[in-house]
Amino acid sequence: MRYEIRVIGSAGQGSLLAAYVLAAAAVQEGYHVTQTATYGAAMRSGTSMGDVVISNEPIDFPKVFNLDAVVIQSQEAYDEMVGGKPVRLDPECGEKDADVLVNVKDGAIVVFDADLVQCDLDANRYRLIAAPIARTATEVVGKRQTMNIVALGVLQVALESSECPISEESFIKAIEKAVPSRFVELNKKAFAEGVKIGKEALNRA
Repeated sequence: MRYEIRVIGSAGQGSLLAAYVLAAAAVQEGYHVTQTATYGAAMRSGTSMGDVVISNEPIDFPKVFNLDAVVIQSQEAYDEMVGGKPVRLDPECGEKDADVLVNVKDGAIVVFDADLVQCDLDANRYRLIAAPIARTATEVVGKRQTMNIVALGVLQVALESSECPISEESFIKAIEKAVPSRFVELNKKAFAEGVKIGKEALNRA
């Protein structure tokens, strides 16, 4: 089994930390894992993404090329992933020109922020999971900067029925190791709220 996941967002949304926590959680499960990061050209603008490869065997190639899941945190990040950018949202767009995510396989999990991302992907092509990620981080957790960890909670729920399940307990242990001690409880709350809205999103799907 080889399972590839990308967390992508605008600079400052914590995509790289989320990918690191995801990788650490997968290690807790006993998987072989690699994690790579790509930064935007500028520190405070552009997109950044963390790619994670998870396998039950040693990994011979650490880069992703056929994504099984992607977490998209902003419109900018979504636009970056779409192959048919010139025809995006065009009502005249024919089926052959429909939006396709680059390097994302058919049937892949696509988690995205329901408020921040206008997503017009084919629900028959991808497993679309829209959840109020940033709003939950702001209004329920009380800190918008935790939206990356809320997103991981949504992803955890989606992964339960995949070939690469990762338990809530493994994510919690990863958060405890990856986050400064004074922010651990806040991020554990963010993750729990993400699991909650993830279950609600799947029930609506």
